[in-house]
Amino acid sequence: MTLLHRGITFCNFDGTYEPQSELRSITPHKWIDFRNLRGTHLYCSPEAFTAISHKLANTELSGLTFLGSGNYHYATLALLQKIPQPFSLILFDHHTDLKEGRIGNLLSCGSWVRHALSDVANLKKVIIVGPEPPEDELKLLQGHYQVTLFPERSLPSAQRLISSIPTQAVYMSIDKDLISEQEAKTNWDQGHLSINRLAQLLATIIENKQVEGIDVCGEWPVQPHQELDQRTREWIRKNELCNLRIVHAYLNHLHSVDRRKMIHKGSSKHVM
Repeated sequence: MTLLHRGITFCNFDGTYEPQSELRSITPHKWIDFRNLRGTHLYCSPEAFTAISHKLANTELSGLTFLGSGNYHYATLALLQKIPQPFSLILFDHHTDLKEGRIGNLLSCGSWVRHALSDVANLKKVIIVGPEPPEDELKLLQGHYQVTLFPERSLPSAQRLISSIPTQAVYMSIDKDLISEQEAKTNWDQGHLSINRLAQLLATIIENKQVEGIDVCGEWPVQPHQELDQRTREWIRKNELCNLRIVHAYLNHLHSVDRRKMIHKGSSKHVM
């Protein structure tokens, strides 16, 4: 199978990609600036979400989108709303993001999956890989027919993961807080998954399903006074290397698809 869209987009909510010059220079990309938009930090106001959705609706859907820190993971919801066919969401995350909002029904980085289940008609299944929710939340999720949970302590094999996906079309969302602190640094508590294992799971899904898109969040939010701090710079570099690993997996697949198309085209010409 394949990725249904190409290209890379950076959503600039917090400036976290500005120090990642190698990541930004690896390939042509689109840059959407949201830094002057109010009401976006952790919680997203209805007015801000309308503005985000409008900008993304007028931007061609990319194969890979970077969202910044996990504080803006709710932007995935706007991307899901663009998918025109029934699909499953594969969420790689140390948290379920299914919580009820603390401020009424306001969209947040911790509640966006709950909103997606109720608001996105084409979303048929959510498969969450990597969280370790408390027992009460785990029991609640076990009875939710639209949600399948694979905690970090019992990660699925690639084949088991594929067999749990009921639709041909999928969308993948990655929060780097499920990755070990040895390889990534976020502003949330983290899991212990390796970037190599994550890349293997991504590759398996891409090879077996039609992928509508992938997004990535989990950057370290850099404050202006931290930009020259050596420890912060090390954290940014860790995250950049992690992002580069994901980009390379994405680009390698595109190159593989292009090679297969060229071989098929060459074979067709030879037959004629």
